[in-house]
Amino acid sequence: MSRRTAPEDRVSSPHKVIYGIGGFTNNLLGQGIGNMMAVLTLALGVDFRAVGLLGGLPRFFDALTDPLVGFVSDKTRSRWGRRRPFLFGGAISAGVVFLLLWQMPAPTQLRLKLVDYGADRVYSGETDESEGWLRAAGDALRGIFTVEAIDDVEDEVAVLPPTLVTGAWVSVDVPLSDFDGLATRENLAQMVISGDLTEVYVDNVYFYRSGEAAAGGLPATPPPGQDVEGATVPVTGAPAPGVPPEDVISLFSAAYQDVPVGSWSADPDAADLADAQAGGDEVKHYTNLRVATIDFGSTPIDAGAMTHLHIDIWTPDETGEGWSQQAYFWYFLIGSLVFFLAYTIFATPWVALGYELTPDYNERTRLMGVQNFVSNTVFVIGPWFLVIATNPVWFRNQMDGARFVALAICVATIVLGVLPAIFLRERVIGGGAAAAGPDRRGSRASGADERAGGHGTGGRVTNPRTEGPGFGASAMEFLRGLWQTLSTGPFLLLCIATFLMFNSFIMISQFQFWVFAFYITGGNVPEGAALAGVVGTVGTVTGFLVIALVTWLGTRIGKRNAFFVSTGISMLGYALKWFCYTPDQPLLALLPAPFLAFGLGGLFTLMGSMIADVVDLDEITTGERREGMFGSVFWWMVKLGQSGAIVLGGFLLYSTGLDASLGANQPEGTIFWLRVYDAFVPLIASAIAIYAVYRYPITEQSAGEVRAELERRRGRGKTLR
Repeated sequence: MSRRTAPEDRVSSPHKVIYGIGGFTNNLLGQGIGNMMAVLTLALGVDFRAVGLLGGLPRFFDALTDPLVGFVSDKTRSRWGRRRPFLFGGAISAGVVFLLLWQMPAPTQLRLKLVDYGADRVYSGETDESEGWLRAAGDALRGIFTVEAIDDVEDEVAVLPPTLVTGAWVSVDVPLSDFDGLATRENLAQMVISGDLTEVYVDNVYFYRSGEAAAGGLPATPPPGQDVEGATVPVTGAPAPGVPPEDVISLFSAAYQDVPVGSWSADPDAADLADAQAGGDEVKHYTNLRVATIDFGSTPIDAGAMTHLHIDIWTPDETGEGWSQQAYFWYFLIGSLVFFLAYTIFATPWVALGYELTPDYNERTRLMGVQNFVSNTVFVIGPWFLVIATNPVWFRNQMDGARFVALAICVATIVLGVLPAIFLRERVIGGGAAAAGPDRRGSRASGADERAGGHGTGGRVTNPRTEGPGFGASAMEFLRGLWQTLSTGPFLLLCIATFLMFNSFIMISQFQFWVFAFYITGGNVPEGAALAGVVGTVGTVTGFLVIALVTWLGTRIGKRNAFFVSTGISMLGYALKWFCYTPDQPLLALLPAPFLAFGLGGLFTLMGSMIADVVDLDEITTGERREGMFGSVFWWMVKLGQSGAIVLGGFLLYSTGLDASLGANQPEGTIFWLRVYDAFVPLIASAIAIYAVYRYPITEQSAGEVRAELERRRGRGKTLR
């Protein structure tokens, strides 16, 4: 039975929650920068390879700065303590820089979506642009429960400058092959227009088989008499089509016989529509355009033999190409480096602060349990950042949406991130273990220094040195402290366990989606994504219960035993993937999710508490309090491993032979290896992690002995408050 926590060693529930709010802020920034990266491609057209570099290089830099910030934080002496100035300044600067990251101008875009109802000619719901994300999410969830019944497909392309121009007719020819998600086009039922343009004239809308007469997607030469510079309406008509009628399915064109169209702006669109004239030709005139759905009526169009979609557009709106790809890359790269530095200035001292809020073995576990519970709420809302940013009902383009989300994250980071700096106090401020016993120079800090700053006083503690060391001495001290940290055996065992469990999870994080999309749902990517979303939500919700359970177990059976239980349950979940991820019963994919939640849920609930015990043991050996160094080196190893895991995961994914364009018709062996990596890589890594923690020597009894020795060295019977 564990010992009862002394009243003076308890951290009040409000203070535990406030420390957890710091974790919420920490995870919010991580989720924000990670989940929003797709906007760089969607809104700015940044190449996937460049996005990969923009995601990886700043994180490598982030990992390198962690130990340095931890060292500086440990050595800081101020009237506010060692950690609080960093928390306050880091929260404000990280929030502001994150907002500035997303202020790049986006090129003007006009988006065209095609919707095919599938063989049953029945759509599962309204088009998601016109109904908003909440109803679209409901439609996606319904699709999971009726996988065989729903066969709709849809995809969208963006038309950008220089194709788009102001004050001239532009002929846009889009190969139907560019609609990658449009697996079938024999029952096309809708075309959706959206984007940045608020006013558009439309003519000559048709599908055709490719031929010499195709305009090729280049701007048409304005007919004579057109006022390109200042025109607000088209003076002349659109260029006459030249495709033979037998190769055309026309929706709206004076040159062809049109098929019936149900509506040129189906409810509940966000657009005003009127018939107009341009050079004597009938045209469609959209104003206040956000989303306009062209519904083909009760009889879908069979465009299986067609190769292109053609549309002529004219707009008085300004069009811009934005920046060059090089400018986007360097702006975001430099901004990300600054952001991650500010992020580290907040996160590293916040981690260290948690190690010193209580000296009690079990209270540390309860503190980290509450922290993990509060901070994990971010993972419920984080996946929706991109959904919100890319919703055309709310924002004309994805960059406008990203700016809104970035502003919300900025405000939340500043408001919430400063709370730990305002309300939490360090137990031993400034002097640390130097006040507890002899340091490496053989001196003993005075009791007056030790008592200068009690818990809740914010007292000033000064460095006993009259002069600070030079740069060379500081660098050597940093390197010596880094080596001592890396040489601490119990700490390395915890790092190895975390490295294996977390980074194996990161390595195969993409694999589950591909298994869902190309194996369970038979190549239906939207349904696979929806199933992955539901499984993720189940896991996240279960994770909160896991945190509470593991926290309770850790105070009853010990931290090591609680780790064995939680990790063992997660290993069962990984094994169940092999049996439960099956196209015969798609909903069985939900079964492993609660078991899998025990892995990372238990890991990050217990690791912080166990590292705090290591910090005490290190103080016995070195005579210093080095919470910042231990916390930063721990996350430094995790982050470096994460970078490598992302790269290795990409190579593993490539090694399977996966080809997204083939849908369910993957090469032989691809699905098998996807499933093997998805289930067994983290299972094996978790087994090794259990062995590492089995070797971890600190128990409740030994931790109590270490604490008693520290208190004896400090010359008192209890820890300073």
